[in-house]
Amino acid sequence: MIFQHRRLAAAVHLALSTLPAAALAQTAVQPAISTQTAAEPVPAKEAPPKKDGKISTVEVKGAASDYDPRRDDTASKTVMNAEEIRKYGDDNIYDVLKRAPGVTVTGKTLRMRGLGAGYTQILVNGDRPPPGFNMDALTPDQIERIEIIRAASAEYSTQAIAGTINIVLKKVTSKAVHDLRLSGFRSQQSRNANVGMNLADKIDKLSYFTYIGLYGGDNDNHSTGSELFTLPSGQVTQSRTSRYDGGGSYRGAVLSPRLNWKFPDGDELNLSGMVHANRMNWGGRSLNDNLVGSFGNPDYVETLSATPSGGWMGQMELGWIAKIAGGKLDLKVSGERSRNYSDSLTDLYTAGHAGSLLRDWDTVNRGRRTSLRGKYTRSLFDGHSLAAGLDTSVQASDEVRNRNDRLNQDAPTHTIETFEPKITRLAGFVQDEWSIDKQLSVYLGARWEGVQTDSEANEPGTGKLSTKSRNHVLSPVAQTLYKFPGDSGRQLRLALTRTYKAPEVGQLTARRFETPVNTRFDADSGGNPDLRPELANGIDLTYEHFLKDGAMFSASVSRRAISDYIRTRLDLDADGRWVYRPVNDGDALVRSLQLEAKAPGKLLAAALGGFDLRASFSRNWSHVSAVPGPGNRLDGQTPMSATAGIDYRKGDLTMGSSLSWQKGGWVRISDGQFQYQQSRRDLDAYLLYKFNPRYQLRLSANNILGQDSASDRYYRDVSGTSRQTSFNPASVRVGVNLEVKL
Repeated sequence: MIFQHRRLAAAVHLALSTLPAAALAQTAVQPAISTQTAAEPVPAKEAPPKKDGKISTVEVKGAASDYDPRRDDTASKTVMNAEEIRKYGDDNIYDVLKRAPGVTVTGKTLRMRGLGAGYTQILVNGDRPPPGFNMDALTPDQIERIEIIRAASAEYSTQAIAGTINIVLKKVTSKAVHDLRLSGFRSQQSRNANVGMNLADKIDKLSYFTYIGLYGGDNDNHSTGSELFTLPSGQVTQSRTSRYDGGGSYRGAVLSPRLNWKFPDGDELNLSGMVHANRMNWGGRSLNDNLVGSFGNPDYVETLSATPSGGWMGQMELGWIAKIAGGKLDLKVSGERSRNYSDSLTDLYTAGHAGSLLRDWDTVNRGRRTSLRGKYTRSLFDGHSLAAGLDTSVQASDEVRNRNDRLNQDAPTHTIETFEPKITRLAGFVQDEWSIDKQLSVYLGARWEGVQTDSEANEPGTGKLSTKSRNHVLSPVAQTLYKFPGDSGRQLRLALTRTYKAPEVGQLTARRFETPVNTRFDADSGGNPDLRPELANGIDLTYEHFLKDGAMFSASVSRRAISDYIRTRLDLDADGRWVYRPVNDGDALVRSLQLEAKAPGKLLAAALGGFDLRASFSRNWSHVSAVPGPGNRLDGQTPMSATAGIDYRKGDLTMGSSLSWQKGGWVRISDGQFQYQQSRRDLDAYLLYKFNPRYQLRLSANNILGQDSASDRYYRDVSGTSRQTSFNPASVRVGVNLEVKL
């Protein structure tokens, strides 16, 4: 966008230079505002009257297609557009992002620089998802674009040590859209179906967009595992195998309407909402076969479980955009409500059903949040674009757990637990983007964020527990973009950032959750109200080369120095129970190398004219000072990953394939904790045929290589070594999508 505005200013300057000097003396060129969207028209520029009384008008036109955020924004980002998002016919956000450069997906954890679990910030429309929001409800049909932001900016929360993934939902449209998508997917473990409809139109100054979605499916889960304990002498004193067979179904519906009203003076009123409801029913049976010794007292060898659950989430946002004092004011106020329930039925039996523990735990969680976001932007002298804003929210939830337990033939016990956390956030930011000349632009910003977490818990045996935690972080940010002279397409980026990772609510509470059978691999969990946020000083250096016909190459190196690293430590309590607790434990260092390349086939050979090629590679290093090496990687960081893809288009037929690879290896979590991170290879393919402008059919296949899932972990201390393994089979998943324009 900056590049577009520079060319606009240069064109105006050239045109005005042809006027008489007296006219030039009365002319001032307005600097460009980098926050102007690419879709906004560039107004005509009128020159002042000449001395002879005639009026000369100079008209400058700018095309939205000339703006490329990847190339022209001072802040570094990669943007996946709607075509890329829907290309493979995916029905979930995780399959979409596993093909994105610089992003790895582990289960349902999104990672940048190989880091997840709070290091990678996930935003929806520039804001953190509300309580009760389920990422599974986001289908590609709802998404306008996905922004992958490598370095922090002051406008968004700086709680993004690894980076930010901002999912921007469809808003309004300037033309009528009425389309329907019917899709079905099947593998040996799952059967899923989705129906989605987009309705959009514009009536005078009013435009609207509505997404309606229904989804459902059935899943099966079968796994095998083993667990053993070995003395330092090598003698095995405990050994068992296990098998689990389970399955369940799920159903859901999504409604997401949006309205936009433009006033004659250019102001805008926006109203948007989302309602999501779902229901799930899961059940299964696990069996343990003791080969040596026993596990626990009593030793439960059979478990029957059933977990019906469901809930709803509602969100409403009102936005106002107004032109004030030569700038633009953007205000948004929103509110969310949610209710989720879970009925957990668990029956545990010893051998021959001689002993039993019957549990019926019903949990209801009601969440709510209100928030206010405001931003004011305007351009000033010498190409400066200034912005300042405020961001505040109050989030609270009420959780009630109704516990009914019965041990053997004893009288049943009834307990009610409550948990009431409240999070209050306040943030303010200021930023300046300065277009110094055609080659150089600079971004300077700072953001202050404060978070207060209050929680109350009422549990049996402990009484009422109240905790309070306050933390605040000041994050300066500096970024610069230098474009080499001429039309070489080469440019350099440099970013200096200060980011952080805040403790989660569950980590700050004094509440403790006890497992029915306490082991090193199934330990109790507790919080730590004294936790401090992790702070990271970062530097990013990126070289980019943009060639003709959309070809490009980029190379980026980065470094994050983290203090007050939060580590989950496994300890043996005074009462002999294993418990996980989070602690601030020393420093950590993260380094990354990222490469990306895209090229149309015709640049390589004329015979490859219908092909498009793309590839990316990431190499990540990290170490935690409090944990001895080797393998002391931060958050089980993915050490190496790569993607490669090819697309072919001829006439009405389009097809393509993508391969994603992640390297695994052993990770040392603490002095005695080790976990094996599985290597993965995911091969996907699609075929799209357009019958006519109204109908098109898309076929897809995921996990073509049939990559299974396996885990291996062990804990070692002076008493011996505990080891646990598991294996889950998987298979190829095929899908069919029929897309209809109504």
